[in-house]
Amino acid sequence: MRKLVLGFGLLMAAGVCAPAFADAPFNFDTAPGRLPKDVVPTDYQVAIVPHIAAKTLSGHETVTLLVRKVTTRIVFNTLNETLSDVRLDGTPVAAVDTQNEKQLTTISLAHPATVGRHTLTMSYTGKLETAPQGLFVQPYRTPAGASGTMLSTQFESTDARRMFPCWDEPAFRSTFTLTATVPAAWAVVSNMPVATRTVHGATATTTFERSPKMPTYLVEFSAGDLARISATSGGTNFGVWAVRGQEQSGAYALANAQQILADYNAYFGVKYPLPKLDSIAVPGGFEGAMENWGAITYNDQILLLPPNSTMGRQQDVFSVQAHEMAHQWNGDLVTMGWWDDLWLNESFASWMSAKETDLRNPTWTWWEGQDDDKEGAMAADARSTSHAIEQHVTDELQAEAAFDPEITYSKGQAFLRMLEAYLGPDTFRDGVRRYIKARAYSNATSADLWNGLSAASGKDVAKVAAAWTTQPGFPLVMVAASCDAAGNRTITLSQKRFLLTGSDPAHLHWSVPMDVRSGNGTPEQVLLTQDGQTVAAGRCDEPLSANAGDIGFYRVAYDAQTLAVNQKHFGQLPDADKIAMLDDQWALVQANQAPLSSYFALASSMGTDFDARAWEQILSAIGVIERDERGTAGYDAFVAYARGLVMPVYNTLGWTSQPGETPAKGQLRRDVLRALGSVGYQPVVDEARKRFAAFVKDRSAIDADDQQMILTIVAINADQATYDQLVAVAKTAREQAEFQRYFSPLFFVKDPKLAQQSLQLVMSPAVPPQAAAFRIRFIGMLSEYHPAMAWQFFTTHSSELLSSTSEFERILILAQYVPQMFWDAVPLDQIEAWVRAHVPASTSIYIARGMESARFQSDLKARLVPATDAFVSSTSRS
Repeated sequence: MRKLVLGFGLLMAAGVCAPAFADAPFNFDTAPGRLPKDVVPTDYQVAIVPHIAAKTLSGHETVTLLVRKVTTRIVFNTLNETLSDVRLDGTPVAAVDTQNEKQLTTISLAHPATVGRHTLTMSYTGKLETAPQGLFVQPYRTPAGASGTMLSTQFESTDARRMFPCWDEPAFRSTFTLTATVPAAWAVVSNMPVATRTVHGATATTTFERSPKMPTYLVEFSAGDLARISATSGGTNFGVWAVRGQEQSGAYALANAQQILADYNAYFGVKYPLPKLDSIAVPGGFEGAMENWGAITYNDQILLLPPNSTMGRQQDVFSVQAHEMAHQWNGDLVTMGWWDDLWLNESFASWMSAKETDLRNPTWTWWEGQDDDKEGAMAADARSTSHAIEQHVTDELQAEAAFDPEITYSKGQAFLRMLEAYLGPDTFRDGVRRYIKARAYSNATSADLWNGLSAASGKDVAKVAAAWTTQPGFPLVMVAASCDAAGNRTITLSQKRFLLTGSDPAHLHWSVPMDVRSGNGTPEQVLLTQDGQTVAAGRCDEPLSANAGDIGFYRVAYDAQTLAVNQKHFGQLPDADKIAMLDDQWALVQANQAPLSSYFALASSMGTDFDARAWEQILSAIGVIERDERGTAGYDAFVAYARGLVMPVYNTLGWTSQPGETPAKGQLRRDVLRALGSVGYQPVVDEARKRFAAFVKDRSAIDADDQQMILTIVAINADQATYDQLVAVAKTAREQAEFQRYFSPLFFVKDPKLAQQSLQLVMSPAVPPQAAAFRIRFIGMLSEYHPAMAWQFFTTHSSELLSSTSEFERILILAQYVPQMFWDAVPLDQIEAWVRAHVPASTSIYIARGMESARFQSDLKARLVPATDAFVSSTSRS
C-alpha cells in the first residue's frame, strides 16, 4: 500500500507493449513492460555504501542472468546512476549507454551472449534521495528535542532503479542478497535476517540472507539509530523497529502482528513463508506504509502507539497493519503481472484489512465505518473522467497514478465485498486459496483470480465480475413497484450508469449482485442482468431495501410510492439499510435527480437511532450545505434548521461518555459537538472554552480523543488572546501526534487576521522535519474559511510546500488535487491556467479529473443554495 497523494513520474519515450488479451492468465512472455524478455535476472547480489553527508551512494552488483535468446545487448533500468567496470562473465562489455531521461541503460556486448546462465557485474554510483523515493535520507526530531537521521527505502512502483541497476518491472521476479556498509552504531533492517556482520572501526558491513523470488519493488533497507522489540509466534519472529527510545510504543503493533498473521495463515491456506516479519517505523518520509516482504515500512504515526494516543490512532494502527500484512500474500507471494492489475494487490489488501479489523474489533462497527470510504469511491466514480479499476499503464506516471485511493483501493475493496457476498464467504475463500496456491512465487492477472473463483463456485465468475473491473463507473438501479389486490409487491428493475453530471453515451451495463429486503425480513439475493427484470418483494405497505446491508456498489432510485413508504417507516429499518438510503438519496440530490426535501425527509426520520455512520452521513451533507450558504441571506435560517435536526443527538450524548459506549458513538459525540461549535452554538462554545482553560493549566484535563475537537471549536471562535493561548499550547507538543492535535486547530480560525498569523507558522521551524507533509494539509485546512488566502499562500510557496513529496507525487497533486482543494478560492479558469503552467502537458487527464470535480462543486453550490433556502422556508411555514 502506498497511501496516495499522487505524484510525478518521468514519461517514457518508449511505449509499453499492451497485453495480448486483457482476460488472459499471466504469461511472462506476453506480460506488458518496456524491458526485453530475452535476458532475465534470476539472482542479485547488491552491495551498497551510503554516503549520507554527500547524499550519494556507491555500489557493486552481481546479477545472475538467464539468457533465453542469443543477444548482443542487455537492457535494464537505471536512474541517476553512473556505471563503471561493467563485465559479462568477467569480460568487459563493449559499450554502456545510459539514458537518464528514459530511465534505461543499454549494454552492448563484446561477444554475443549464448543461451544459458551468465554473470553480469558492475560498480556504480548514485544519489541518496531527500524525498521518499529510492533510498532516501529522513531527518527527524525526537520528543526530547534531539535531531537524528535515518535511511529507508520506498521503491514502489518504479524506484528500485534509484538504488541499484535492475529489471524494475513486477514480472521479473528474482532472489536478492543485500549487503550494506553504514555507521557501526546504527542498526540495519532488510527483508531477510542478518547473515553476517563485520565491524571496521567506525563502520560495519552487514549481509542479509538471500530472499525468496520477488519483484524489485519489494526490496527493503533501513538503517539508523533504531531499536527493536520482538516476539516469536507460530514459528515466525516478529519485530517492531523504531528510533531508539520509542520502540516500546510498538508493543500494540507487535501484538497485532501475531494475531493478524495467525488469522491470515488460516485464511489463505498457505503459511507465511519468511522466517521473520519486521515492522519499521519511519519518522516522516512517506505518509502511508509499504508492504516490503518481511520488512514492512510505516510512517511512525500509523505504527507506534505512545501513551495518550487516541482511539482513532489505535484503529489506524490495526487496520493499516492488517492491510500491509495481507499484501504478504496478495502482492508479495503473488504479484500482479503488470501495473494494469494493481487492484489484485491493493483492492485485496483493503478488503482483507476491513474484514480482519471487523473480525478482531467487533465494537468498532468497522464495516459501517467503511461506508465512508465507499462513498468517496462512488463520488469519484460518478464523474465522466473516472477510470476502470483495471487501467492500462504505459509509463511511470501512469504506474504511479494507478495507486488511486478512491478507485484502486476503496472501489476495489467494495467490489470484492459485494462479490464475496454473492459467491458466499466460504466459496470465496476457497477460490482465493486456489488462486494463491496456483500463482505462488509468481505473477497473476485478473483472469487467474476469476479462474480460481470459478473453480471454487462452479459459476462463470468472469461473466459477472469482469465488467466491474474493466469499466469505469457503476449502476443506478431503478426500482418500480406494482401491487396486486392483496397488497403483494412486485418490483421491476432497470439500470443505467450513475453520473453526477452528464450522460453515458456508451450505455454501460453490469451484472449487479443485489440483496433485496422487504420490511425487516431476510434479504433475497438477486442478480440483475437485464432491464425489466421482475422480483417478488414482500408487501407494498412495508419498506423496501434494494441494497440490504449496504453491501452493493450501486445506487438505488425508488419510485415515488416506494420512497414514501420508506420515509414513513425509515426509523424501523436496520442501520445498514438506513445508511444505504441516506447515501443514495443525497447522491441523487447532488446529481439533480431528486429534490432536497426527499433527503431531509429521511434524515429527519432517524428518531432516537444514534447510529454513528448514519449521523456522520447526515452531518457531512449538512456541512456541504453550511459551507455553500456562508455569506448568504439564508445562512442563519439553514443553521437553525440544521441545529434542530441534530439537537436530539446532542441532548442525548452530551459531553460525557457512558459506560460501555462504542468508539463509533464517542466519535459521533465529537462530530456533533464540533458541528454545533463551528456554527457558534453558544452552549457548546462556552463549554469548549471552559475545558480549554483547564487544559491550558493541565494537559491531562482533556482526554486525548477530545483534544482536537475542543481546540478546534475554540480556534474557530477565537479572539487574539485565545489564539495566543492556542499557539502557546501547540508549541509544547512533545511528539508528532500531539503536534497534529495541537497545531491543526490553528488553521480553522475564522478571523482573517488570525489566519494570517497561522500562515506564518507553516514554513517555520515549529514544524519538525518529519512532519513536513503536514504543511500542505495545513493549507487545505485554512481553505475551509479562507480559500482565497490559502490559494495565494499555496501558489507563492508551492515548491516549498511540496518539497517533501516524491517527484511522482508532486506533479499529480498539482494536476488533480489542487483544483479539488481550491475550487472556491478564485475563478476556476484561473486555477486551471495556473495548474497547466506548472505541470507537463501529458498530465491532461489528471487535470481534467481535478477540474471536473472543481466545476461540480461550484455548480452544486449554485443549485444547493436556492434549493436549501426554498426548503427551509417551506419547512418554517409548515
